[in-house]
Amino acid sequence: MPGLPAVRIAGGGAPMRVDVSWRVTAGGRGLAVTAEGAPLAEFAFGLPAGERVTSFFDEADGLLRQADGALEACLRHFPNDDGWSSVLSLDNRDDAEQPLPPLGVAVTLAPGASGWAWTSDTDGFWVIAPASGPCLLMVMRRGFLRAGRRAPLYAAVDRRGDGLPTGVAAFHLADPAGAIRGYGRQQTTLEFSVIADLEDARGVLPGWMPDPVLTSRDEPFFVLELPDQAIVPGPGLSLSTDDTTSYLTGHPGHHEVAIHGVRGVQRLQVSVVPDLELFLADLSTALTSTRPSAMPSATGALIACALSRRSTHDPDAILDWLEREDWLARGDVFGPAIAAIVAGETHDDALLGAACEAVESMPSQRGLGIVATRCWLATLRAGYPPLDLTGVFARTDPADPVAGLEAAVLSNADASAWQPVAQRLIRMLGGSLPGGPIGLPEADAGYAASVLRFVPEPWSCREAATVAAEKTLRLLLADHAARLHPAHDGLAWLLLSEIGA
Repeated sequence: MPGLPAVRIAGGGAPMRVDVSWRVTAGGRGLAVTAEGAPLAEFAFGLPAGERVTSFFDEADGLLRQADGALEACLRHFPNDDGWSSVLSLDNRDDAEQPLPPLGVAVTLAPGASGWAWTSDTDGFWVIAPASGPCLLMVMRRGFLRAGRRAPLYAAVDRRGDGLPTGVAAFHLADPAGAIRGYGRQQTTLEFSVIADLEDARGVLPGWMPDPVLTSRDEPFFVLELPDQAIVPGPGLSLSTDDTTSYLTGHPGHHEVAIHGVRGVQRLQVSVVPDLELFLADLSTALTSTRPSAMPSATGALIACALSRRSTHDPDAILDWLEREDWLARGDVFGPAIAAIVAGETHDDALLGAACEAVESMPSQRGLGIVATRCWLATLRAGYPPLDLTGVFARTDPADPVAGLEAAVLSNADASAWQPVAQRLIRMLGGSLPGGPIGLPEADAGYAASVLRFVPEPWSCREAATVAAEKTLRLLLADHAARLHPAHDGLAWLLLSEIGA
């Protein structure tokens, strides 16, 4: 099947131009996109399948037609001056109402690219970002768009539940529980263009939308000013009204509120963040009901951090649990951090010395700088000979720019060499945008946010780094509040990055 011609797109201001090429793949069901000659993403459309299927391709607009009984689906791609539109339509050729078949799209990111998405059934967008340069924006202009998995927002360590690898997400392009009337049409139009920066996607958000993340301690309500629409809270949410203003409160976790208007039902996902200290106290109590030898080291690090900040119901029981395991014997990067915390609690200089020796002999890896800094501070507090922190930073693998950024921000290095790497992590975390990532693992999100926390004040990306890191912490806490992750690596990194705690 022939590919579609390359489209040259002018994105942002006049001086900026980027070559975006797209071609039809997978017998007409896929669309591969490259930016400046490098792969960016691939979109695989799910169409109804059946024994009686006919298809043809029109080179002018990239038409794939599938006929399955009473239903006929068409997928077209229309080039324009700013990019292109992909239009998926479904026609009912019968006079009887038919249940909608599964219609969707899977987004697969190319290595080095990151993606962020916000969907609400009647509105939505994706932003696909390369490591640097302009981003590809998709806005749903008509139809239906819903993330295939609403929670957890970050991919769990074990993704067998959704069957998707890292860097992949699926979206519904028709209501999975909907129907199409006799002789009716269901159509979804996806409009692709280029934007200069990730944050430019904010321009397509509804103007009335509140910050969809609520911190119960500081922000007691979601506030909605929608006098002409009916607001129906989902499970876990409570609604109160004052004249035309609606107030929503909820339990920690992710929730859904349905907003009924003239365009249909918009399902807005909102997240309530638990109080961190109480959450850690409850979580550490629950986790320590299992013997430490059966727990991953990241979970041990999380429990140790809860102890160090006094966010536990029974500190003595938590310390006893930690002391029952030789964490250093595991040989991973979390072991020295746990050992240093236990050493501080028990005034065990020998254990603290062993933790420092483990750090100094450990091969370079991501997170080692954070752990080394914690151990270094522990030696200062204990009056113990300080760990050679400079030596640890000097051993950073030059082939890993993210590990290099970790060492750079912890040592307050110059911004010129490392700020582009920080900006790449900001993109990976979606900046300040609402929604969720496309196939980003919980561990990677937590680690990236922990590194961004240390971006020095003089760097121009400092504010953006802080916003992205804080947003990630809040969303991860909402994920974990609902017990949606079997492991705690990302949350452990965020707690370890609070060096003074």
